[in-house]
Amino acid sequence: MFSKFGLSERSLAALEQKGISTPTPVQQEALPAALAGRDVLGLARTGTGKTLAFALPIAERFERSNEKGRAPRALVLAPTRELALQVAGEMEWIAPQLRVITVYGGTGYGTQAAALKRGADVVVATPGRAIDYLNRGVLDLSQVRIAVLDEADEMLQVGFEEAVETLLAATPAQRQTLMFSATLPGWAKRLVRRHMHEPVSVNVVKDEEVSYREIAIESPLSGRIATLSDVLHAHGAEKVIVFTRTKKEADEVARALTARGHAAEAVHGDLNQSQRERAVGRFRSGQAGVLVATDVAARGLDIPAVDLVVHYRMPERPEPYQHRSGRTGRAGRSGTVIVLHSARERRDLNQLERAIKRRFEHSRAPRPEEVQQAKLASLLRRSAAQPAADRAVWRDVAEDWIKRADSESLAGLLALLLGGAPKARSLLTGEEGWRTLELEGAHLSVGKVVAALARAGFNDVGRVQLAGKSAYADVRESGLEEKMAEVRDLKVLLAKKVRQASPRTGKQPRPAGARSKRRYGRS
Repeated sequence: MFSKFGLSERSLAALEQKGISTPTPVQQEALPAALAGRDVLGLARTGTGKTLAFALPIAERFERSNEKGRAPRALVLAPTRELALQVAGEMEWIAPQLRVITVYGGTGYGTQAAALKRGADVVVATPGRAIDYLNRGVLDLSQVRIAVLDEADEMLQVGFEEAVETLLAATPAQRQTLMFSATLPGWAKRLVRRHMHEPVSVNVVKDEEVSYREIAIESPLSGRIATLSDVLHAHGAEKVIVFTRTKKEADEVARALTARGHAAEAVHGDLNQSQRERAVGRFRSGQAGVLVATDVAARGLDIPAVDLVVHYRMPERPEPYQHRSGRTGRAGRSGTVIVLHSARERRDLNQLERAIKRRFEHSRAPRPEEVQQAKLASLLRRSAAQPAADRAVWRDVAEDWIKRADSESLAGLLALLLGGAPKARSLLTGEEGWRTLELEGAHLSVGKVVAALARAGFNDVGRVQLAGKSAYADVRESGLEEKMAEVRDLKVLLAKKVRQASPRTGKQPRPAGARSKRRYGRS
């Protein structure tokens, strides 16, 4: 109960009004020290309730002031405008006696500057815009008594290291400093040594249990959109966040998914605030089921109940992977995280597993029949939810079709709604334009399989994988049946599914000279 922390009746009433009665682990550990005025270093992931762990001490320490033009007594720094706006919203209801000003980029200077000149108790800011106002003499940090760094590791990730150092140096040395981060990279450790005084360390990350499945699916980049679309259909998740590496890629992926029948919205730093709010609003309301986002744009988005997180590309470091994946499996819910990777990124995937100390489930892209069944199941769920009056409009037509056993019309209707015959696709990689053959014979090797296929006229052979007494090989579809008939000494048929590769021969060698640029070691 929050009452054990000695909070004011005002704060307890605000918590009760929001239906918040039990502290989260990070609040439980951090609040006693923070309320006592101690510096606190908190390691906690996004969505663990850390905002209240620093908002409550601010609300308890400061009373209302009517002084015009007053300088802020609390400064909260956040890496993105979305997170800044979210934090400011929390501050406003937990500390209604204080004037909270939000300062962030991507909008004009005039309105925010005017608000600061009128006076503020708390400034919640992104470092870049705060530096601008500091240099212009608009932001006075000389009266700051509490400084908060939220998502400190992300501020390093987006290049705010120098700005944060400058802003802290502009505040009084005797202030209280609260820093929260999911990880503790080298810069954050240096910042602790320079700007914090004997901080109380709180680490709830080490005690957290991952509440989501982690699945790795191999998919060549050339066919990744098709694989992603199939994954979304097969998992049937209501709310999905797909993380991309660049703004351009976020737009491209969102457009491609929309063309394949998914309601997708892109969110990235090139959108203005109204465009972002529209996209996120459609996602929250369920009008769009897929949000395609860059790392930076997704920080601070307060979106509960995300069922599935997809990493469209391999994360370059473990920290972004942890941040992204933490979007699902919150508040006691389960979730799923999927990483799409290429064959040459297997070593990087192994390094990521070692860094996070967990193993992924290794899976293949969904088979065409699995996708079709998932589409049909989704259609049946949606049709069952149609109002009775709407169904009544078409009941006579449906009964007439049943009476005439008109399966052709029904099949045509399903093809229009769900798509027709799926494109040829490899069962090994998910890449379109390939068909996978299953071959059986004695003493199989990759060389023997390739040679037998070449003699039969298969000049373009893709992935080959051995699995016990069988082998699987990707070939182009042109003249498939005629060429299959020409294969000698091996039994050959179209594969319907692929058995697990043997440990000795199933791995594909990494291309010579290819080096990993990812850093999955400890910072």
